[in-house]
Amino acid sequence: MSTLERVSTREAVERASARRRRRERARRWLRFGLIVACVLIVDQALKAIVRATMVEGDSIHVFPGLDIVRITNEGIAFGLFPGRQSVVAVLTVVALCGIAIALAGLGRRNALVVTGGALLMGGSLGNLTDRLAHGGVTDFIDPAAWPAFNAADVAIIAGAVIVVLGLTQPAPEGGRDAG
Repeated sequence: MSTLERVSTREAVERASARRRRRERARRWLRFGLIVACVLIVDQALKAIVRATMVEGDSIHVFPGLDIVRITNEGIAFGLFPGRQSVVAVLTVVALCGIAIALAGLGRRNALVVTGGALLMGGSLGNLTDRLAHGGVTDFIDPAAWPAFNAADVAIIAGAVIVVLGLTQPAPEGGRDAG
């Protein structure tokens, strides 16, 4: 094989490898968008059902230790900082921007980081939508020994855990995209 043929073969392999990495990245970000959209849709649908079928303070006993209750949380986690919707909304937007910037760099690490980030983003957008559209977040899952929460909160916590798990995984060789 001549030197020219070896260079052409090497270049072809490098180009094919680069195309594969671009396709993997595109699939990863498509999965990100789909997860964000699913979390947002499910969260908003559940909250709409609660708002349409229950008045504020209504409670439905599911089983010992768990009720469905309609509560409007005008603060942040656990009702902290009530009545400061504009400040909380601005902080949420800043946090979402931070998540997006971090994911742009960390998303190359592995698929878990992207999946967790998508859950975080979808949950945050769900609660932000509530704040902007309804003046507070509709919480409805009420365990006996914990403050009420909603589907977006579940996605946020699950997303944070998954991101941490993803970041504890060894980076793929060369820091390139992993499956």
